Amino acid sequence: MKTKSKTWQRNLDLLTATQLSKYDDSLEVLRLVRHGTSFSKATKTVGISSTTAKKFLGSSLRKKENRIVAKQNDSLIRQLRIYENGKEHFIQVRGSKTAKRIAQYHSSIGRVIDGKEPNALKAFEWDFILDTKRKSHHFETDIKKILAILEKREEPEFFTIYRSS
Repeated sequence: MKTKSKTWQRNLDLLTATQLSKYDDSLEVLRLVRHGTSFSKATKTVGISSTTAKKFLGSSLRKKENRIVAKQNDSLIRQLRIYENGKEHFIQVRGSKTAKRIAQYHSSIGRVIDGKEPNALKAFEWDFILDTKRKSHHFETDIKKILAILEKREEPEFFTIYRSS
């Protein structure tokens, strides 16, 4: 028996705006569960059904002693912001480990801007990540170029590394 192809698991651009919103909500449920909230409470807090969350999170969840818990790592796709070659890009990456690395990069940028750790970006000088299409992306480590990118951008209500649709 053939199952429906889940092509959106390879490219988030194939999701409608409503589906993408539910997917983002599901990622928030996953984050809450990883931080100790029960699955049912997390879905109620975020405002989506447990069925929807399970559909999008799939194998990132497992049952343990009759409770639904999150696995430590996953292979879900996330659309994230990076700075590369003096420009801002949104790329789709697979997995929580890659997303965590991008979050560490943004945290390092904040520490450099605040003056707390001027050499925080040195760790990313030769580092790169692969997107879902296996294209490599090198992190921008020139703080002058990063500040120029940030100055060009309109002031958001709150900073997020995720793209909002």
